[in-house]
Amino acid sequence: MIMMDLQEVLRVILGSYRVQFLALERDCSSPEASALDFLFRDRLYEDFDYSAFAAGIMDLVPEDGVIDYKDSFGLHYIVFRLRDSGREAYHFCGPYTYRAYGEDDFSRMIEAHDLQGDAIDAVRWYFKRIPVIEDYLGWRQMLSAFLARYLANPDLGIVRVTHDHPEVPRKKPSVGLSTISYASIEARYAVEAAMLDAIRRGDIAEATYQQNQFMGFTLDQRLPDRLRDGKDMVIAVNTLYRKAIEQAAVHPMYIDAINGQFAIEIESAETNEQLEALIPKMIRHYCLAVHRHSLERYSATVRDCLNYVDFHYMEALSLENLAARFAVNKNYLSSRFHKEVGRTLTDYINQTRVQRAVRLLERTSLPLQEIAEQCGFTDANYFTRTFKKINGISPNEYRKSLGKHTRPHA
Repeated sequence: MIMMDLQEVLRVILGSYRVQFLALERDCSSPEASALDFLFRDRLYEDFDYSAFAAGIMDLVPEDGVIDYKDSFGLHYIVFRLRDSGREAYHFCGPYTYRAYGEDDFSRMIEAHDLQGDAIDAVRWYFKRIPVIEDYLGWRQMLSAFLARYLANPDLGIVRVTHDHPEVPRKKPSVGLSTISYASIEARYAVEAAMLDAIRRGDIAEATYQQNQFMGFTLDQRLPDRLRDGKDMVIAVNTLYRKAIEQAAVHPMYIDAINGQFAIEIESAETNEQLEALIPKMIRHYCLAVHRHSLERYSATVRDCLNYVDFHYMEALSLENLAARFAVNKNYLSSRFHKEVGRTLTDYINQTRVQRAVRLLERTSLPLQEIAEQCGFTDANYFTRTFKKINGISPNEYRKSLGKHTRPHA
């Protein structure tokens, strides 16, 4: 369990750098291993053998050790063996670079690999999506600390391994930018789908990881105004997140409140840095909405009933009138509700009303009678008994515990 926790923490941290965290078995297939460089070599060479490429790197990893592997294109990978898995598998953290590559670098790559001249556009475009780790010492220290614990090796050192010899597979006669773009678009849509699925499930860590991966796909600026272009992009992201939690059966009232608030914040942003800071905040709020309000696991009838109680708790509610509203037999509704929700419909109504009463006690100084009426209790004594049954103390005792005193509400 500890090892799995360390892996997950490392995965999330790598995600914040936009660095891929990939697990491959010794006998992995070539399509599986092609994720190592996001199909880069597949676009340059005919039938590139990714299985052999991955196995060659695995052969360099010492037992309970870690390598920082640099391939012939200057791409780095931190590689170590998966522990206690019962199978021969390795983690690859990468690709990334330690500095931004420029035109001279791309020209040298083309020459060293004896590629066609038209490949330089594809190489240039590809390296736009590769993360750059500028703080080399901090990066290595962070990884050394995690991996020493994971591999139970306090003397762990990350060994630098450089592969200077270019691959010699059969090169494609022509490498158009469109082939790289096509592959990247496919990958971008796959990451986007994984990100939205994580939001639908309310998984903040996974959604954040996938979002950071998604941000690695550099998109061309579509408008001359960089800030306006950035706002339009974040507006699109806000819409995607909204659609994701719709699939989790979160009521539109909750969705609209979140979506509308972020629409205001997006338009109020004055810099692209402010826009970028909004994205993790959006992920958190949308995922929390799933945890608090998703009704995906309920049947349509029970879902309608729950939503109606949540938004009409101040009205007269009963098993009979709700059954009539949704055109079902009251015994069926009672049985179905209790089976799916784990409590009776009456208990859920009272729980919802008391939760609203707690908010009013905390945020206002309204008289208890008025609070009871606003929360759907026509009898103040019944309100007090129900509140005490659920919370263990009376409404007045709860208010006193907050240091508030009843006074007429202005």
